[in-house]
Amino acid sequence: MEKLELIFNSIDWMFAGVILIGGRYWGVKYFTLSKNASLNFLGFATAFGLVYLVLLYFTVGIFKNQVVNLFITYLVVTSFYELFAQRIFEWIEKILPGKKKEVEITTTITETKIVPDSKEIKP
Repeated sequence: MEKLELIFNSIDWMFAGVILIGGRYWGVKYFTLSKNASLNFLGFATAFGLVYLVLLYFTVGIFKNQVVNLFITYLVVTSFYELFAQRIFEWIEKILPGKKKEVEITTTITETKIVPDSKEIKP
């Protein structure tokens, strides 16, 4: 039980919240690494984690234990998203009224022949 308590105390909850909410709504939609939404979430989480770490380093400084805490947060949040949060977000999106998913409309162009005007053709 102490180990679980130690893990929960090590999590940076602000960082975790930004990764979960930002990764779901911004990362999956605009951070397209592949067609798989989970990989897009993972890419966003990795990129945001690196940017957050660099910002901490250059603004307030960072200690080794903070790097470890951010890594633990990263692992917990990405695993939590894969196991639970993704389904929870999908369930919430079904319940809440909002934008309907856009339907992709495809059109096909039939073969057309262009016949020049007989006045334009010179022998």
